[in-house]
Order: sequence, then structure tokens, then C-alpha cells
Amino acid sequence: MSRKICLLFIISFLALILQDCKKELGVSMATSTSLSDKLAFAALDGENWKPEEGAEFVKLHFYPDEGFQLKKVEVDSCKGEFNDAITIYINFDELSVAAELSAKKAAVNFNNPVFARSVTINFRKNKELCIGEIRFYDEKEKQISIKLPKIVEGSVTASETADPIQSYDAMNLFDSRYEYAWASDKKGQGVTLDFKFKESQKFNRIKIWNGYQRSDQHCYSNGRLKSATLTGENGYNQKIQLQDVLGPQEIILEKTYKGAFLRLTVDDIYAGKTYKGFVLSEIRFGKDKDWILIDPTRKSQSIAQSNHLQFTASNLNGILNHGLIGSEVSEHLVEIQNSEIIPPSPETEAPEFQETDKQRIESEWSLRMRSDGSFFMEGDTRDQSRGITSRFKSGKAVRHNTSKFYAIGNYEVKEVSSDALKLRIFGYMRKYSSSSMEKSGDMDCNGCGRDCNMGNQDPDKKEIIFQDFITIKNRNGNIYVQNTSPNRKLDFKILEMVTE
Repeated sequence: MSRKICLLFIISFLALILQDCKKELGVSMATSTSLSDKLAFAALDGENWKPEEGAEFVKLHFYPDEGFQLKKVEVDSCKGEFNDAITIYINFDELSVAAELSAKKAAVNFNNPVFARSVTINFRKNKELCIGEIRFYDEKEKQISIKLPKIVEGSVTASETADPIQSYDAMNLFDSRYEYAWASDKKGQGVTLDFKFKESQKFNRIKIWNGYQRSDQHCYSNGRLKSATLTGENGYNQKIQLQDVLGPQEIILEKTYKGAFLRLTVDDIYAGKTYKGFVLSEIRFGKDKDWILIDPTRKSQSIAQSNHLQFTASNLNGILNHGLIGSEVSEHLVEIQNSEIIPPSPETEAPEFQETDKQRIESEWSLRMRSDGSFFMEGDTRDQSRGITSRFKSGKAVRHNTSKFYAIGNYEVKEVSSDALKLRIFGYMRKYSSSSMEKSGDMDCNGCGRDCNMGNQDPDKKEIIFQDFITIKNRNGNIYVQNTSPNRKLDFKILEMVTE
């Protein structure tokens, strides 16, 4: 009888243990649009993460090592109640849900579990943030155990880096951002990356996000690494081969590396369609299931400090890490006139309508400049065109064109004066015309495993790599943004803007 009782006890005990076991999820990429002294990983580990003081529109991005079933997300504040809306985005913008706010907690409980490849939390205008902990729950609403990378002190030095160096610095390999990367300066074979660790490390695999993974266009326009040789202490020598694909790829090393110095020498690259040289987005070193990340905090803080100094010198520091909204003031905006209107149509545009006059009716824009060197800009424009057509007896008509612009990227300060900054903004842009305003369902291009070099993935050319030159001025407290590019991609001349 005692044996049966003992057996039942053991079975019950094991069942209890199994019931309480948490699923484990590796997250080797986590980043934020602003940070004070800790990386975004701290928010997953209950370490009271904070952005820079006063920063708004803060976003936290988490990219798990593999997709997972997600039923619920909880966010705890470690300072006070949240004072503005919080939105959770799954797989960039495939799904977005507003969080329910209760005291110091924000939570999203999805109706059905979602398969998450990325989770983004947008804190909008919440100020003085302090995030105590972020928790993910699986399809059974059990908390998921998060496995974070080991963050170590070290450095990486490239034999060459594309200009501007601040935008393409080799430390970008550890910043957990698809939109930032290290780029060589037009060369491929023979380029080296030297990794130095403060303490000896041991690993038997490397994970690389090959090419410029900001977008498909960036990826196949720039070169990617094809093969390289790893050399290190005690005669270490290992050849590696990479595939030409988006997303992370793990390379198992035949020989386990141990030491404090490792050199990667490029043997060959996949040539880009537009630019010479090659690009790498991220690198992680691993031992079995444990990943190693060189700490990029100092580099991130240095970039933020430099940008704050330059914006302060131009009396524009108040716009960093805040939102601006405004309208175009470069042309007189006219009222829509009652007239026969031709809807824009690819079939009738060229042969049936000859434009004789064009006026801008509406031009509304938002801009966010961040201290980390990134920017976001969105705009809606509406133009009225007068023209000649054979479709109506009068031979005259008015056509209305609507366009939407969406741009993300980096900025480079070109010139600083007491009340103005001249910047080069560059990155990735989408433009939607009135005939193609439908929502695009392909924003989540990173990690999908498509061939980097497939060619033109965007036949309508909504996606482009772009650069414009803008001047931001402070005139008696009013902010003006002027696009000085002769062939501007973001279609505005002068914007008058205020804090959002």
C-alpha cells in the first residue's frame, strides 16, 4: 500500500512540475528608439529600463530567435501610471492592438494566439517612462521564460567604413536594428573586421544577418558577404560560407573558438545591383544555445550626446525625441473648386488629360527626429490639376491627385548655425498614389527568408532608397522645415511645424 501511495505522490509531483514548466524563448535582438543606461533587454529581465529623460514616442522592439505563439503581453511601470495610450504591434504592422491600462500596468490579451516574429511596443506620448518588466504569455496564457544573450565588454574595428562613419559604424553590428548596419567603403575581398573581447570567450557558432536588411531594395542594391576566413589566437583558422538570404543564418563552426581576439577577413561577396562594397546588419556569437553580444551602450550614448550638442547649438534640442506636426506654407493652398473631375486612372491619365496648371490643395506632415540619429516622416498631399480633355464637351476638367509618403532612415548633420541645422536624410521610402492607396501587407520583410538578390520585388516602384537635404530652422519659437533638394523625393518645400 505504501508503494502505491509513494508512486501516486511521485506522479502527482511530476505532473505539478510539468504543469508549472515555462516555455523558453530566446531573444538575441532587442532595441529601443531611446535609452538612458541600459539596453532594451533589461525590460524583459525586470531591471527597470528607462529611455532618455523627457523622451516621447519611445518604441521598444523585440525580435525573438524564432517565431512563437503569443496570447498576452503585459507591461509594468516602475514609476507611475501610464498617461497616454500604448499600442502593441506584431510582426511590424501586420497586427496592432491598443493596450488596456490599469494603474501601473498595460496589457493586451489577443482574442486568438498570434504567431509573433517581432513585438513592438509604442509608448506614444507617455513621458518619464520607467518600465519595470515586460512579460509574454503563450497560447495557454502561461508566462514564457525569456533567454537573453550574455552581454560582454568588447569592441569591433573595421579596416574601412562607408561615409558617414557615424551612420555605418561597425558597432552597428550589435545594436539589434535592421535599419542600421555596418558598410564597407566600396571594397569586398580583403576587408577585415577585428573583434576584441575584454575577457576570453568560447563559442562554436556565429549568427549573421547578411546584407542591408532595412528593406528588400536595400538588400539587393548593396553587396552581401559570401565567404570569409576567421583567424584568432593559437593559430585558429576557420572558413565560413553564407547564403544570400534575408533574415538570420547560423553558421556552425567546425572548430570551437576560444580567445579574446577574432579577425574576420572577407574572401568573396555577392555583388550589389547598385553600390560597390558590402553590408552586414547584425552579428552574434554563440555557444550551443547561449548567445554573446558585445555591449553597444557606450556607442549609442555617444551618438545621442553628439546629436544633442548639435541640436542645442541651433536652439533645436527641444524637437529631439518629440513629435512635430505641420502643414506646407511654401505655396498658397487653394480651395477645391466645383468642376468636372476626372479620377486618376493609369488607363486614361496620359492620352485623355493634358495638364495645363497644377496647385497644391493640402499638405500635412509629421516628423520625428531622434537622438539616436534616426528619423521618421509621414505626409499626405493633395494636388489639383487643370487640364484639357476630350472626355467632356467643354474640353476642360480638374483632376485631384492624392499621395501618401512614409519614410524612415538616418540623418547626417551637414552644417550647424545658431538657429538652423542642415541635414542629409536618407533611408527607405514608400509613396502611395490615389490609385494605389490600399494598405500594403508586406512591411515585414526582415526574417522572411527570401532571396536577397531576386531583383525588383516592387514593380509599382512604391519602395525606393532615397536621400533628401533639409534645413530645420527655429524662428521665434516656430519650427520650419525646408526641403532644399532639387529633385526631392519627399514632396514638400517648406513646412511650418509645432510640437505634437
